[in-house]
Amino acid sequence: MLVGAVALVAVGVASNIGLDSPYRLFPSLLLMALGVAGVATQVRDDSVAQLRLTAKRWWVVAFVAFLPYALVAAPESDSAAAVTDGLAAPPIPLILESISGAVVCCAVAVTVLYGFASYGVHPGRPSPEERVLADGGDD
Repeated sequence: MLVGAVALVAVGVASNIGLDSPYRLFPSLLLMALGVAGVATQVRDDSVAQLRLTAKRWWVVAFVAFLPYALVAAPESDSAAAVTDGLAAPPIPLILESISGAVVCCAVAVTVLYGFASYGVHPGRPSPEERVLADGGDD
């Protein structure tokens, strides 16, 4: 399920980048939203500590996924350009950009979930207001 959700986000990113149609925005946003919702569904029952660890892992994966795209998109030196000449064929930069974009979108989603959970807003659990009312408030 998680791989499928990330794949949906990647297809959404690729369709927004690769197509020249004026009608590409809505379908690509829909695919990206469905994929991010799938990733959020996978981690929604995790504790705050697990969400923090998951967010860190997503950002590490996002950094690692961005490196090949950065080398292909903007090689800084002649040696980097020589290494990436074989990868500069037309579909490869699009694939690398869609993968790195998808992983960054998923990392942002998990980080936002962690941020909400760290402040007490967590799916399936009482809201902060409900907890205050259940505790009887400050005495």
